[in-house]
Amino acid sequence: MDDFQAGDETSFVVDEVSNIIKEAIESAIGGNAYQHSKVNQWTTSVVEQTLSQLTKLGKPFKYIVTEAPCRVEVSP
Repeated sequence: MDDFQAGDETSFVVDEVSNIIKEAIESAIGGNAYQHSKVNQWTTSVVEQTLSQLTKLGKPFKYIVTEAPCRVEVSP
């Protein structure tokens, strides 16, 4: 049983990380419309929140987070 728990500490759980990223994006941007003047602020916020939450997982990893914001227009 100890071997299984040790493996959990060092395993990279993609779903967990994906949820952290989605929550950071939702927190920083939410339902706001695209505003060019806010892109740098949003990017910084998403990256900082993501790194903060990943660090709190306590996994023995080093993380590199990059973001490439893009504007997506949806036709009505």
